[in-house]
Amino acid sequence: MITKITPVQELKQLFLEILLNKTDKVTDIAEDSVLNGIAFGASKIGQKCLVNQAVVEGNLFPDTAYGQYLDNIAVQRGVSPRFTAQGSSTYIRIFADPGTVYIGANTTTSSPPTPFLAKNGTTFFLENDVTMGGVDGNGDGANGILYAKVNSSTVGSATNVEPLAISQILNKPVGHINATNEYQAQFGFDNESDDNFRNRIKNQPNLLARGTLAYLEQIFMKINPRVLRLVKGISPSGSYSLIVVPVNGADFSTNEMNQFLTFSAEFLNLAEILDTSFQLSLFNPTWFEVDCDFRLDIDNSINRDIVRRNLQIQFQKLLDYRYWQTTDKVEWDNLLFAAKQTDGVRYVPDNWFIPNKDMVVPTNQLPRIRSFILRDLDGNVWTNNDAFMNDYYYPNNSDAAFQASVIGTI
Repeated sequence: MITKITPVQELKQLFLEILLNKTDKVTDIAEDSVLNGIAFGASKIGQKCLVNQAVVEGNLFPDTAYGQYLDNIAVQRGVSPRFTAQGSSTYIRIFADPGTVYIGANTTTSSPPTPFLAKNGTTFFLENDVTMGGVDGNGDGANGILYAKVNSSTVGSATNVEPLAISQILNKPVGHINATNEYQAQFGFDNESDDNFRNRIKNQPNLLARGTLAYLEQIFMKINPRVLRLVKGISPSGSYSLIVVPVNGADFSTNEMNQFLTFSAEFLNLAEILDTSFQLSLFNPTWFEVDCDFRLDIDNSINRDIVRRNLQIQFQKLLDYRYWQTTDKVEWDNLLFAAKQTDGVRYVPDNWFIPNKDMVVPTNQLPRIRSFILRDLDGNVWTNNDAFMNDYYYPNNSDAAFQASVIGTI
């Protein structure tokens, strides 16, 4: 707050100092004297005035406000309320017989979606139907393995489960063998923090900057609190489009995209609404999936699962799509350096490190770690006490090499 709450004793001393400077009729003031009582009463009233002034400031200035005061400022300024909790998302590795079908949350069939369970009881659902050996956008699964994105069914930071925590499946389809998440589930959060809410309130004047991305971001955030930011893009037809980036990595459904267009129409200009050459179209992000596979030697006094979690935290700081810029790229030496600097890691041989080349993320794509395989120095895959992982379950040719040699040249 701008106003500082001064202690009563300090205010009383200030009162008595002014009094003695203005009169020579008083030379000493005892603790039980009338003047001392008057000074204390005036100081107490002065402190109450300071408190009330600070409360008023807390309802006017977001920099010094917190909690309910920030909520009040948002109401006064017409900012959408504090964002509520959101769920997490990640990729799971599925190993199954060819033709095995998994039902997703956005299925067009009458069958219920296939639930995957984490160790803490959190349920995850596939975004779309997945058929092993079929075309699903995450790899054709011709070798009996594929990676698919899942979203948590509940919300909150508790949905950010650790790697290898998603290992159970209910209503197991015929042909299913194994499924787990090599990378931790991320981006689930509780109600919006004061810091994030304060920044959003201060950014609200961008609503007046018509025609800017910040303006449209504020509109879309008000329609759906899962919007993180907007990125300019070009649709397959060559028209102007916007990529709507979610806060938790879970793609927006068709209904949610239609809501954006419907409720934002009154804030768009005529070209964006009527002109077919500039007509606004919305898309989910195209994820640039990064696969990690490397050998390392660790301090045996440290739990492997802790090292795995620390490694993923370090990698995520380098590939956090929330702050990704179009000029950024996946630099393999940065990932290697981060692995070597992780607590508990003694040695990481670079000749076994994948990715082993810098990867250029195509324009309008965002990086997301899909697989995360750790091995000892002999090449044996790390396991934990709850989820068994075998070399046989992984493709012979790493997707990371394909990304570096083919996709990286686009």
